[in-house]
Amino acid sequence: MDQDSVDASLKRLADERRRLEGLRADYAVIVRSRFHALRMFWLSLKAIFGLSRPSDYYAAWSPGMAVSFEPVPLPVFERALPPERRLVELWKSRAVPGDEEPMVTVVIPVYNEIGVTVRCLQSIAETWFESLRVQIVVVDDGSTDRTPEVIPRLEGIDYIRNGTNLGFVRACNRGAAIARGKYVCFLNNDTTVRPAWLDYLVTTAEADESVGAVGAKLIYPNGKLQEAGNIIWRDATGWNYGRNGNPSDARFNYQREVDYCSGAALLVRRALFEEIGGFSEEFVPAYYEDADLCFAVRDRGYRVVYQPRSEVVHYEGVTSGTDLSSGTKRFQEVNRPKFRDRWSHALEGHMENDAKMVGRAANRIRHGPTILIVDSYVPMYDRDAGSARLMEVIRILREADFQVFFLGDNYAAHQPYTAELQDMGVGVLHHADGGLGMHAALDMILPMLDLAWICRPELFDKYEPLVRRNGATKVLYDTIDLHFVRKRREWELHGGDESEWKAFEKTELAAAKKADATIVVTDVERGLLEERGVHPVHVVPTLHEPANSAARSYDDTTGVLFIGGYSHTPNVDAALWLCREIMPRVWKTRPEIALTLLGSNPTAEIAALESPRVRVPGYVRDVEPYFNGARLFVAPLRFGAGMKGKVGHALSYGLPTILTDVAAEGFELGSDGPCLRANDADAFAAAILRVYGDPALWAEMQAKAAAAIEPFGRGVVGPRLTEMLQDLSERERRIAR
Repeated sequence: MDQDSVDASLKRLADERRRLEGLRADYAVIVRSRFHALRMFWLSLKAIFGLSRPSDYYAAWSPGMAVSFEPVPLPVFERALPPERRLVELWKSRAVPGDEEPMVTVVIPVYNEIGVTVRCLQSIAETWFESLRVQIVVVDDGSTDRTPEVIPRLEGIDYIRNGTNLGFVRACNRGAAIARGKYVCFLNNDTTVRPAWLDYLVTTAEADESVGAVGAKLIYPNGKLQEAGNIIWRDATGWNYGRNGNPSDARFNYQREVDYCSGAALLVRRALFEEIGGFSEEFVPAYYEDADLCFAVRDRGYRVVYQPRSEVVHYEGVTSGTDLSSGTKRFQEVNRPKFRDRWSHALEGHMENDAKMVGRAANRIRHGPTILIVDSYVPMYDRDAGSARLMEVIRILREADFQVFFLGDNYAAHQPYTAELQDMGVGVLHHADGGLGMHAALDMILPMLDLAWICRPELFDKYEPLVRRNGATKVLYDTIDLHFVRKRREWELHGGDESEWKAFEKTELAAAKKADATIVVTDVERGLLEERGVHPVHVVPTLHEPANSAARSYDDTTGVLFIGGYSHTPNVDAALWLCREIMPRVWKTRPEIALTLLGSNPTAEIAALESPRVRVPGYVRDVEPYFNGARLFVAPLRFGAGMKGKVGHALSYGLPTILTDVAAEGFELGSDGPCLRANDADAFAAAILRVYGDPALWAEMQAKAAAAIEPFGRGVVGPRLTEMLQDLSERERRIAR
């Protein structure tokens, strides 16, 4: 299959995925609608009285759609099935018998309320686990309704029945006693789960051995947030973080350590749960047992993590009520003094009960400095080199246990990039309907900040005064590249008004001198700033690791490749020079050599270069096939500044490269390395022809690529970066366990 066919197939798959996601969204609207409930009731009545017709249909409406009517191809008897029987039939189709040990055991304690339990199990069946082996244990705490009649009919469920009502704590412990999974997940029966809820909990724990317990985001049936992790104040009172807020609010949508997560949907390592001794019976029948467990998990050196992607709807109060003075709910106040006495040593490090301190209390568990990073938008690491570098910086900081917040100047949650940051535990400040505005969000985290890393001169001017309101915060200015150097080189090449680059120089020097430290990407730029009286200046280059791609031979490759974001003027100039002056010289000798211009935001001028010899695919998310298939990479940049991520990217794939001196800046490239340099069209074309037609030289250059990017690996840059930031931060680390 040729590349055009591959691209077309990928586009069709993407379109189909969007269509299916739209259908799923429409279905969710239908199921939640009052009309649907009334319609189902009407159809059930018709079935009971024998009046059903094959032509019965549903009417559905969702935003952006007209009213539509679709036939329902279900037999009459299926539409009329009571909930219990529908569950039995659905469960039969989902349950897969087998001897393979489960990854996770889900323990569901129940007491009466069979309709509630059926609704919970129905939601599990409808969002069945595609990639997990799951054991489901239902612990019946002496129900007197139809629970003992219905639940044993569900194939594959381990059903335990207590003779009397032992309470939540003992019921959960009894269910966990027969667990076979690596993890135990406790789930209230007054819940309904959303797709992939359990997958997210398990993958969070699997990704980090230090995670001992993971809790879900709990949402009320009305769509409001119940909790995004929980706070325990110094007096042992609890606080549901985010209660009645917007579940989409940025504050509640990044993975973070918390004081505890509710036992309504809580996953724990089984070995750790057993080591602790399960839920403490000191808190029988219920309340504070989940907080106690999470404190015990942390006391053994593990982390308790909130995972916002795991969403569970909790019908709070269905089984325990909501009155603190009666029923099981009264044990919330009965058990608080027990919990306070038991964990008094740990509670000394908690904050006083103060509604104004909720944001800080929700983020109080930190193992390193807290840093805010500001750039124009979230790092779109597959679209531009500056974003790729910043993403690597964030990864380094998270791996070093820095608490990281990110603020994009456009305050937008670009996807999938925002979600990927949130999965890393980065608090991304962004717009959400009903959420905090930018300044309010910044004010919330400002007291926590040890460091602020602000990119680009115009953003430094805007945000530095705002951050300085916290006098203890150290402010770094990241130039990305020295704009005045790039503009000056463009002026030297094309002429024009020199006042533009001189104005940039003035602005950048002012920012650098205000900052507590300045970040550049090359030693050349550090020297330029130090010559102008700027201190201290630190180098944080673009970062590169060898790509995990299959080895390839000279004969496996063909064509010449260039990549760049075409909203960046140097890349446009390079592509035009390449197509208009360099490649015509190459084609005189080798007319069969094809050129590919990859990259985002191709201008009309770039798109017009498309021809039988020049392909302009534009933005492609997965560029690996292009880099693995090309014989040469070229970087004919005539002006610019900083370090060229495209060069490091090519070298990470072992791709021999032809480049200018401007493109080589920042890399330690000798004359016999993986690159050849050329600075005029004749020399550049000659270098392409030389390497393209010489298998031995090509193999020699390929073999030297990995060594060329070794100084720019995470293992080399990371320790220097974190040490620099640790030294700059004057605050002591606050490690609250």
